Amino acid sequence: MTPEIIATDMQRLEQDAIVQMFEIDATQYGGEVMYFATATVDGHAISFNGVQYLPFPIQAEGFTWNGQGTLPRPTLLLAAQDLAFLSLVMSANDLVGAPVRRKRTYRKHLDDGSDPDPDALFPIDYYVIERKARQNRTQIQFELSVQMDQEGRMIPARQVLRDTCTHRYRWWDGTQYRYEGATCPYAGTGEWAESGASADRGADRCGKRLSDCKLRFGIYGNLPFYGFPGVARYR
Repeated sequence: MTPEIIATDMQRLEQDAIVQMFEIDATQYGGEVMYFATATVDGHAISFNGVQYLPFPIQAEGFTWNGQGTLPRPTLLLAAQDLAFLSLVMSANDLVGAPVRRKRTYRKHLDDGSDPDPDALFPIDYYVIERKARQNRTQIQFELSVQMDQEGRMIPARQVLRDTCTHRYRWWDGTQYRYEGATCPYAGTGEWAESGASADRGADRCGKRLSDCKLRFGIYGNLPFYGFPGVARYR
């Protein structure tokens, strides 16, 4: 679920910097959960919800979902500079199968931010390490996969609906829009009826189609459509 505070922040014209954090769970190999951040904040390690995320040179790519029927296979490119981490990789089957979580929030919601809030997170991304793609003296790269894309799993672990978004939309309580239980991040001022026509204040109802998503986020925007428009190619 996208919390109301994050959904509202996403609609602001001027947004705070987004902070990206990673957790690699090596407990199945006798290790521990490792907490990394892609950068420091004001020269210090990031602290969020009481957990310190150590700065570690990480280049993360490929996390974008699309509706073309292909699941994302992100990569993490890490600097090969921590001897303890490298030793763990060598002794633990390249960490294959280790869970990886990507967390994102705005700078102001960190523990030392202007508005600290441990619940103010974008939806958490859950992956596992699929394989070690390459390694040299300076870098090590992992390829990740979503859990539903693991060997032996043929379809996602939720119902596949081609033309229907399964996000829960905001609702009107008579005086304002409420976001409790909502998962769609839309918190804008534009309002449309289920048919796609413009609506009066308080009458915003999403039709759960891809076209409704484009109305709210723009034709070329980053669409959080939670359906499978590309599933039609598989018949």
